[in-house]
Amino acid sequence: MIHQAPGNWFALVLAVLVPPSAGLAVQPSSPLREGSGDFMFVDQRGNKDKPIRVYYHAPKKYNASRPIVFVMHGVKRNADKYRGQWRDYAEKGNFLLIAPEFSRKYYPKGSNYERGNMFDSKGKPLGKSKWSFTAIEHLFDHLVKITGCRHKKYYIYGHSAGGQFVHRLVTFLPMARIYAAVSANSGWYTVPRFDRDFPYGLRKSPATKESLTKSFSQKLTIMVGDKDTDPNHKHLRRTPEAMEQGKQRLERGKHYYRAAREAARELKTPLRWGFKVVRGVAHSNSGMSRSAVRLFFPRIRISGKSKRRSGRVRGQ
Repeated sequence: MIHQAPGNWFALVLAVLVPPSAGLAVQPSSPLREGSGDFMFVDQRGNKDKPIRVYYHAPKKYNASRPIVFVMHGVKRNADKYRGQWRDYAEKGNFLLIAPEFSRKYYPKGSNYERGNMFDSKGKPLGKSKWSFTAIEHLFDHLVKITGCRHKKYYIYGHSAGGQFVHRLVTFLPMARIYAAVSANSGWYTVPRFDRDFPYGLRKSPATKESLTKSFSQKLTIMVGDKDTDPNHKHLRRTPEAMEQGKQRLERGKHYYRAAREAARELKTPLRWGFKVVRGVAHSNSGMSRSAVRLFFPRIRISGKSKRRSGRVRGQ
């Protein structure tokens, strides 16, 4: 059983799937046992017809005084693999690891997942409660309610398409309850400029100069591997607008951070965002995760032959 802090009740709702023929999942209550599992989250305040499978890992000593960390998957929608790559870190850092999976069945396109599900198929704006970004806030509320977690904020990391998700969440949902966020090895970005149309810029998007100022106050780190330089990577976007950001991911990450610094100067507002180059890592979630978890939890002790050296963080 999960270790309980003195005077604190701790439990987690495990979801039991209804057979496919029966329709959506239901979520009866059951105590959480330590280790890995998964459940279906039905967002009653958002897209309740689009359930999200949530993979988690609860460390042996986890209790409600410890934080929650969200890990966002890439284009393959393989949240279980991401959980596996972060599981040891969860044990060492004693945090509740949450890896939600936005399936292709319910979120089939990039516009539905990493671009936030902010518009319908005809380009009409959707209410904020329907955004994929907002689903994270709703899931956090659900986790707090069923675990008794005493933290008011969470950590969030995303790699590749997940990195796109994270930097856009910070941009378009600036009041999200985030301690710190990492956007790692994104293929391309929504640059904080109002002279470019969404999704490459902020024109014709829900963002305003006022909301961008709030976004810049969030603690976001743009993280890139110094070996993620393949201009022919199969998942790298090559539209003219994306190519303006650079020929490969390292160039595009630098371009995005420079644009953020310029935008913050124009708005005359502090920029709390940082930029970090991870040495010796290409387009690898496992390689980037090690640096991300150290950024979140500087005191965590990580050893092993996969250890990487990282460049300095700027701007934090």
